[in-house]
Amino acid sequence: MVSIIIPVYNVERYLDECVASALKLKTECEVILVDDGSADRSGELCDSWTDRDKRVRVIHQENQGLSVARNVGMKASRGEFIMFLDSDDFFDPVETDRMLADLDSETGILLGLYRSYYEDKDVYEKEPSDALLTMSGKTKMEHFLETMPADGRSCYMMACRFVVRREIVIRKNLGFVPGIYHEDEEWTQRLLCGSDEIFVSHCYFYQYRRGRAGSITSSVSSRHIWDSFSILKRSEKLLAQLEKGSQKELYIRRRMAQLYLSNMLNICVLSRGERKKAWSLFRHFHGLCMPYIYGSGCGAIRLFDRIFGCWITCMAVGYANRLRKRRGGR
Repeated sequence: MVSIIIPVYNVERYLDECVASALKLKTECEVILVDDGSADRSGELCDSWTDRDKRVRVIHQENQGLSVARNVGMKASRGEFIMFLDSDDFFDPVETDRMLADLDSETGILLGLYRSYYEDKDVYEKEPSDALLTMSGKTKMEHFLETMPADGRSCYMMACRFVVRREIVIRKNLGFVPGIYHEDEEWTQRLLCGSDEIFVSHCYFYQYRRGRAGSITSSVSSRHIWDSFSILKRSEKLLAQLEKGSQKELYIRRRMAQLYLSNMLNICVLSRGERKKAWSLFRHFHGLCMPYIYGSGCGAIRLFDRIFGCWITCMAVGYANRLRKRRGGR
C-alpha cells in the first residue's frame, strides 16, 4: 500500500481536484489529508472526503507550516511506501499507476517526472528532463548524481516527485525541517546521500501548478535568503559525513553552490542592515561554493570574484539581477 500525504492550507479552490486525482488510482493506497489550520473551507472539504471514500483520513491541526504537516502525515501513515502531493497540484492517475507498478520488494526510492501546468493558459509543459531520460529503472546513486545537474532548474528536486519506502524514512529519520522555506532542498539532499540506489521512472505522473497567487514560490523575500543560509549550514554538516571525492560529495557541493548563487542574485531584497549581517555568511561559504557555481554567466562571475573579491561580486550580481528584472528579464 502507498500512503499519499497531502498537506492542506487555504486551498478550497483546488482541493477537490487534487484529492480526486489521488483517489482515481487503481494502486492500493490511503490518502492522508493534514489540514494545517486552514481559514477557508478547506477543512470542511477534507471532512467531506472521509464520507465519500474510506481510503481518506483527515488530521486537523493548528497552523504549523508545510514541514510539520508532512511530518504529521508521515507519522500517521500505514503504507509500505510514502509519497507527497501538494494540495494545489494533482496526479495524472494513469501515469501514476504505471509508475507505481514498478515498485517491488527491493525498491527504496523511486523518482518520477512532472509536467508544469499553467492554469491561466491551460497549458502543460514537460519538465526539462534530458539528464533523467538517459537513465531508466534501477540506477546506482553514484551514477545518478554524476549524471544529474544540480542547478535546480533543469532538474527540480521537489519531494513530491519521490516515492520512498516508509522503513527508510523511519530508519534515516527523514523528517522535514520545520519553519523554513526550501524544505525540499534540504530534505532531498539527505534522501539522496543516504541511499545507494534509485529507481528512475519516465512517467510524467505529477502535475505541478505554476503561478498560483499566494504561492510561496512566486516571490522572494529576505526570509528566503536567511533560510537558504540555514540550509547551507546543514549541507555543510552533511558534507563532512560524506566520503571525500565521492559523487555524493561533489553533488552536495554543487547544490550548495546553486543556493549560494541564488542568494547572490537576490541580495537586493535585504535592507542595508541585513546585508551587513549577510556578509559574514557569504564570506563563510565563499570558498565552499564559489568554485562550484555553474551555468550561464557563471564563468564571468568567478573571474569577477577573483579580481574584486567576495562582497563586491555579491553586490554586483545582485544589482545586475535587479536591473534585468526591471527590464523584464526572467
